Amino acid sequence: MTEEMRVAGFAVLAALAAFTLRAAHRQAGAAVALAAGVMLFFFAVTRVRSAVEAIEAMAGQAGVGQDTARLLLKLLGMAYVTEFACQVCRDAGEEGLGDKAALCGKMLLMLETLPLIREIGRLALSLTP
Repeated sequence: MTEEMRVAGFAVLAALAAFTLRAAHRQAGAAVALAAGVMLFFFAVTRVRSAVEAIEAMAGQAGVGQDTARLLLKLLGMAYVTEFACQVCRDAGEEGLGDKAALCGKMLLMLETLPLIREIGRLALSLTP
């Protein structure tokens, strides 16, 4: 059985369990859904290493510095973690908190990109006569 099938099966079973529990006890159903979501997230994170290595190799072949490649990977990771947190908040019925988490994540992403933006600005200025 492929990993995709196992993940899909686990997600469907967890959703059914959460749905069934919600009928009797709302908080228990939410807890099952949250736990399953966290388990799926960490399963995915453990599989990301090979993709990161491939991206680092491509960056090296393209002449992109290791620092830049690491920054891009960090930004991608931050975006995924922020999106996961937002979805968990929304699943828990906390739409407003999910929106605030999204805004905070975007602000942190912007702050992390400042060194790259500065470098691009220096490069652009060095090209002008």
